[in-house]
Amino acid sequence: MTQRIFRNILLTAVLALLLSSALLVGTLYNAYEGRISAELRTEAEYIVRALDMLPDDRTYFIDFAPDNRVTLIAPDGSVLYDSDADEARMDSHAQRPEVRAALAEGIGESTRYSDTLSEVTIYYARRTDDGNVLRIASTRSSALGVFLSVAPQIIISLLTVAALSLLIARYASRQIVQPINDLNLDEPLENDVYDELAPLLTRMDKQHGQIRRQMHDLARAHADLNAIMANMREGLILLSKESRILSINHSAQTIFGVKGVVAPDAELLTICRDASVMEIVKAAQQGDSGDVVLPRGSRTYRIFASPVLREDKVRGVVLLALDISARYAAEASRREFTANVSHELKTPLTSISGYAEIIESGIAKTEDVPAFAGKIRAEAKRLVALVNDILALSRLDEKQGMGAKEPVALLPMLEGLADSFAPIAAEKDIALSVEGCEAAVAGYPVLLRELFHNLIDNAVKYTPAGGSVTVRLSRQSGRVCCTVADTGIGIPQAHQPHVFERFYRVDKSHSRQTGGGSPAGGTGLGLAIVKHVAEVHQAQVQLDSSPGKGTSVTVRF
Repeated sequence: MTQRIFRNILLTAVLALLLSSALLVGTLYNAYEGRISAELRTEAEYIVRALDMLPDDRTYFIDFAPDNRVTLIAPDGSVLYDSDADEARMDSHAQRPEVRAALAEGIGESTRYSDTLSEVTIYYARRTDDGNVLRIASTRSSALGVFLSVAPQIIISLLTVAALSLLIARYASRQIVQPINDLNLDEPLENDVYDELAPLLTRMDKQHGQIRRQMHDLARAHADLNAIMANMREGLILLSKESRILSINHSAQTIFGVKGVVAPDAELLTICRDASVMEIVKAAQQGDSGDVVLPRGSRTYRIFASPVLREDKVRGVVLLALDISARYAAEASRREFTANVSHELKTPLTSISGYAEIIESGIAKTEDVPAFAGKIRAEAKRLVALVNDILALSRLDEKQGMGAKEPVALLPMLEGLADSFAPIAAEKDIALSVEGCEAAVAGYPVLLRELFHNLIDNAVKYTPAGGSVTVRLSRQSGRVCCTVADTGIGIPQAHQPHVFERFYRVDKSHSRQTGGGSPAGGTGLGLAIVKHVAEVHQAQVQLDSSPGKGTSVTVRF
């Protein structure tokens, strides 16, 4: 600002000085030139009068020493006398404008400048009575010459003006800038400064209010975004177009095993060196979305990379990591289930087909046909049971055909199931009993009946002769509990975590001897159905078993 004020003051002062100097010189020169012209006319009049009174003009000029140059010119233009030069050597003056005017009109004037324009000669011509022309010339400095003569003084004045302008500019700028520097920008309307700044301060106050509102909204949006990112189960990473990490949430840090705080502008390679991930990031930087499956320990994630576009240009990349472990596990379970179903269906069908072929071909003896038919019937029964169990599991998976929940009295249900198993238990000399208190739960009667049917069936099936099976109904800490305990063969510790899996068998050879599976039931799906029915009723299943001592399964509603 100081320089701008200095330039303005200096320019104004210089222009004023130059204009005033030019006007002053011009005015003074015009007055000076008029005075000279008047002097020349007066002097010419005196000389002409003197010449008119003398019989010979030449006698007047004897010992004549005028201040101005005097020239006497004949009518033909020849020079009769010149005070400054030898008239004999001078050219004809007939064509001089002042001489021609004097010969024609009696008086003539003209002005001629030197080659440098610094001097001007003023000519005044007067015709005498005898027809000659008297010319008086005065050479003086021209206006330019006068101006150049005072140029040193003007330059000194300009330098003085420049110095004063600089001092005034510094002082003025300090006086102008200091109140502006002292402005309280946080509260613009509280400042006491020039009236000219009032509109600016008013606008600043409005802008401050708008900025405060925008900052508040931005801070709230940023806090909301941080809260969303922090509580997301999915991993989220924001990358710049140079693959530098702009933001990463806690889930992403856990997925990629990041400990501590990620350094600002850290490279993505510092937390992930997987080639497939880097490949989809590179594709996103080119404007193409992509995804890849990334195993991390016991979990499986699908990583999505999407470009962030603004004005059709890639400004960054968003990485989203979704946990698909359950889906992958379900897919693996489905494949395993399909394989097991195929195997389990193939076994009885092979037996049925084999026995039927033997009967059809006549190879079987007549007395063996009933036995073969019985085996076909047993395998068919087993096949029907397997299909029924598969359909039951399918309905449980899809949660279809269950109807509405209703209060179910468990003790009458358990007693009825015990009665249905009584003949089988008596045949194997097994003591089957139901004990406990009355209790009811909200559930699906058909599913609960199937749950306890499978538990009692397993207990009776894998308990040797002379053993016992006890069904106990009780309340523990306000929860309804039903325990089916037997004194059967038990389950080894290594197999206990898997007995609720579909088609899992502890001992396939033993399952064939018992006409079905291990403690997973005749089809290998009994305990899997138990687990699913319990989950539908938000119940917990606990298994306690020791080989040779028996098994106890407790369902807590």
